[in-house]
Amino acid sequence: MLSPIRSFRVRALVSAVSAATLSGLPAFSVWGAEAHDGVLDEIIVTSSLQRSRAETALPVNVLSGEALREKAASTLGETLKELVGVNSSSFGTGVGLPVIRGQSGNRVQVLQGGVSNMDASAVSPDHANSVEAALAERIEVLRGPATLLYGNGAIGGVVNVIDNRIPTSIPDGVTGLVETRHSSASDQQTSVFKLDGAGGQLAWHLDGTYRDSNDTRINGFAINPATVDIGDEEALEELLGSRGEIDNSSTRAHAVTGGLSWIFDMGYLGMAVSRSESDYGLPAAAHHHHEDEHEGEAHNEVHDEEAHEDEGADEHVLEGGIRITMKQERLDFEGRTELGGFFEDLQGKVSVVDYRHAEIESSGEVGTVYANEGVEGRFSFAHTPRGNLSGVTGLQFGDKTFSALGEEAYIPETDTHSYALFSVQSIEAGDMIYEMGLRAEHQHFEQSGGSCNESTDSLSGSASGLWRARDDLNVLMSVAHSQRAPTIEELYSNIDNVTCAPPEDDHDLIAHAATQRLEIGDPNADKEISNNIEIGLRRHLGAVTGELNVFYNDIRDYLYMRDTGVLEDDVEIARLTQEDAVFRGVETEVSMPLSRNNLQQTRLTLFGDYVRADFDRGGDVPRIPALRYGAEISHVHEEWQYKVRATRVAKQSNVAVNESETDGYVLVNVSVDYHAPLFGQDATVFGKISNLLDERVRNHTSLLKDVAPEAGRSVEFGLRYEF
Repeated sequence: MLSPIRSFRVRALVSAVSAATLSGLPAFSVWGAEAHDGVLDEIIVTSSLQRSRAETALPVNVLSGEALREKAASTLGETLKELVGVNSSSFGTGVGLPVIRGQSGNRVQVLQGGVSNMDASAVSPDHANSVEAALAERIEVLRGPATLLYGNGAIGGVVNVIDNRIPTSIPDGVTGLVETRHSSASDQQTSVFKLDGAGGQLAWHLDGTYRDSNDTRINGFAINPATVDIGDEEALEELLGSRGEIDNSSTRAHAVTGGLSWIFDMGYLGMAVSRSESDYGLPAAAHHHHEDEHEGEAHNEVHDEEAHEDEGADEHVLEGGIRITMKQERLDFEGRTELGGFFEDLQGKVSVVDYRHAEIESSGEVGTVYANEGVEGRFSFAHTPRGNLSGVTGLQFGDKTFSALGEEAYIPETDTHSYALFSVQSIEAGDMIYEMGLRAEHQHFEQSGGSCNESTDSLSGSASGLWRARDDLNVLMSVAHSQRAPTIEELYSNIDNVTCAPPEDDHDLIAHAATQRLEIGDPNADKEISNNIEIGLRRHLGAVTGELNVFYNDIRDYLYMRDTGVLEDDVEIARLTQEDAVFRGVETEVSMPLSRNNLQQTRLTLFGDYVRADFDRGGDVPRIPALRYGAEISHVHEEWQYKVRATRVAKQSNVAVNESETDGYVLVNVSVDYHAPLFGQDATVFGKISNLLDERVRNHTSLLKDVAPEAGRSVEFGLRYEF
């Protein structure tokens, strides 16, 4: 009998092969249905040469149009989590960061229009991403290494949020969108507006969003009963008090953007100004209740417990109720112009960002203020084609200052200077498209008032091939060598900026209140070196479409914060650790019609993904998403569209040291849209029930999975008007 994992892989392969061999069916033209009989000619902006989806060797997800508006949520991770190969790492309902192929944080580059959003989301899993998915025109997700174009941190993948804040063309009159929606799980109210117009050669854009929610309701206890010693009276009281909702999980956020462009015959030149603010709570981790002998072991390893009792042994005990208030101001300049000679086109963008957020304790005192101020830019030159050879060459630069100030600041103020050169070339030869690229990058860290400066050079390269085996079928192959330099928090967390070492006494460590840990970096950490091999199969033409990707990623000196199991005043010590690791997995998605005629269509989509990540020495990488598979049935009939999506997430039992297993669950979502004319334009009334079965869902990728589960059953309804 096949094991569940092996069975899943066999089913995925059979589905993909079936998709590649089935013949096409007549075209379908009912409103709202995708043109599955046509080539997927959607241009991928984030790819190196901006090819269509049908002709890029990159595994790409794209959310745009109706699909994006349907999935848009309060966080970027929540918006993308149904895409194959993508999960969300939550930290309460106010934070949801994308996880691509089991990797997140610094290994997933989140871009806004091709340039880093320069917030603090990669520094820690409790920091929300400042990008607003509800205002995006489209979101592109590149799975796998994409370091050539987008820098040091893209070993896991790239998420590029593309909006129209800087118009690139003159719109046909004034167009816009107004939307409001309400979700019952947290009484969340969301409102969005967009406006685009022009006067002469000047095009303008305005948008804004507002979101407000209460604490999130759940089925059962927020604290996982399996982690509680019911003989401990305090722990039992905490458990009983967590029933029915996640305390301190309310959110409030708003953002506004204005942009203006001059459109001329050979290109455009524009700028945009944006401001966003948010206030969200972080669910409190349960107090640690441990055995006396473990407590004694932890204290005796580093100091005499009694000696510190008089010095305030409870200094590190962390209370709940932390809230984060965030504000970001951003100024973008962007342009494109045609050239003559060796280069035919120049595109450039420069962004200036002032980001800061404060962690406010339950007493109302500000514990830490994080700030990230800087400028980042990139310029790319498209080569004039020479026969079958085409390419792009560019440069990227950045100058940023990151600081964490306050009594609980555990990372010193550090300036980051970086610059890079990259080039990607493509050759077409018969049925083959070959693509090769190289990127060289220099990064320098300079501490304010410290001596622990660090400079790193990295070199990354890739080669890929796309074989057009048939008019409707491509075979994809790629290899990539990527280098990632350690980041500020990995190098300098709780590191003295004079001695360049952690304090000799663990009692002098500064706790990160939000994660409930004493995090210790490694100023001598080496670069991560990733070698990735990938093979894919994609059917992009016909009634049945689909893809299958298999990848193997060998990462030398993989960096991660390892929970040591050692407690200092009831707070766990986590140390940055480097070990060789291997990530391997499979992803598949196949869509096919069940029935269709000129008035209606019913389609079935099958999907699944699996990642296995372990260390060469033995043991598992922490917080890796579990096996996931499922099906979606969609039906379109004139003005109506219905969807039912069922996802089975398996139990995650491949866990790291000091990490607990996570039970599996079945998630069922249903939605319905009704489109009708209103004042001569299109209006949509929509509704959705998430977690229809009211499952108790704990997200294995979350640090707070045992104290902050996902929302229970939630009913959402709204109205959208486009003109």
